[in-house]
Amino acid sequence: MTKRNCPICGNTSSKLIYKQRYSKELLHNIESCKACGFVYVSNSYSQEFYNKYYKDMSKYEDTRDSDLHEVSLGVIRQYLLKNDEVLDIGCSTGHLLHLLKKKGYNSLLGLDPAPRCKEIAKEKYDVNVVTDTIESFKNKRKFDFVILATVLEHLEELKESLKKISSLVSDEGKIFISVPNAGNFYQDFEEPFGEFSTEHINFFSSFYLQLLLPEYSCMFIKSDNVAIFSVWQKITSLKKSVDEYIKKSTAKLDRINRIIDKAPNSMIIWGAGSLTMRLLQTTDLRNKVDRFVDRNLNMIGKSIDGIPIISPEDLENYNAPILISSYKFKNEIVNEIKKRGLKNKILTF
Repeated sequence: MTKRNCPICGNTSSKLIYKQRYSKELLHNIESCKACGFVYVSNSYSQEFYNKYYKDMSKYEDTRDSDLHEVSLGVIRQYLLKNDEVLDIGCSTGHLLHLLKKKGYNSLLGLDPAPRCKEIAKEKYDVNVVTDTIESFKNKRKFDFVILATVLEHLEELKESLKKISSLVSDEGKIFISVPNAGNFYQDFEEPFGEFSTEHINFFSSFYLQLLLPEYSCMFIKSDNVAIFSVWQKITSLKKSVDEYIKKSTAKLDRINRIIDKAPNSMIIWGAGSLTMRLLQTTDLRNKVDRFVDRNLNMIGKSIDGIPIISPEDLENYNAPILISSYKFKNEIVNEIKKRGLKNKILTF
């Protein structure tokens, strides 16, 4: 057995709150992190031990699992698209996947370390299950939706396992998580210390799920006396988001360039704001401007690179085509041109 640091914040200092003995050889020290307050078993076995345990000792499914799966199904279906690729980690014999299949979802795969689960899942539910652990599982494609139904409470290397799981989730993909609700253990129970099972080494409340998943945004979370049910969406990295913005903006700018290239050589540009300033530097617009028009009183009468800025009232003296250099106020400007009875040709981006 090894001494665990806090699975949430990594702090090494914790306070013993209970010793739960299961046999002469097996004793769990249930402790609370002095830094963040998370409650966990501090003297657990290695992840390899637990992987072997679940492989050899899987209890498959019981009535309680089925009841939880019905609740989970209702939550999952709110966020799962019909064509989403789904991976159910720790799926046992595939009952939850079976429920999804009955609702018309077909891209389903289960993962469980117990070999018998694969056989039962195929025979009983006709769903595919891979016999493997989180750590060693490899897959060429990423999944749009990953299910972790009552899994996190079992993981010894919690953050490392979640890192691996996250690598299997597609960009902006989602994770469903259900865990026993440790925050409500004290309410309405019969069996003393029944929640301190040999298999549960992490004890969650909603608060600690959010601390555990900083790279995900919470889309849904609810709890009852038994469990917490939640859906999380992967947040695209800031750099990746900005890269995508640049890519799409470049495509839009290329379209604007094509419009400007085909436009007449003498135009009136309505709009002397930041968009026009950028276009003067990045396109051939500068060589096609005769006048600027703007409603901003602070700009009227001034000039940009020697080209005058006039007011809308002055437009009646000009018949050159008007290019509207604005997205936000484009429709308003078009309406104003028409209300003024101007016959100028109107161009827009």
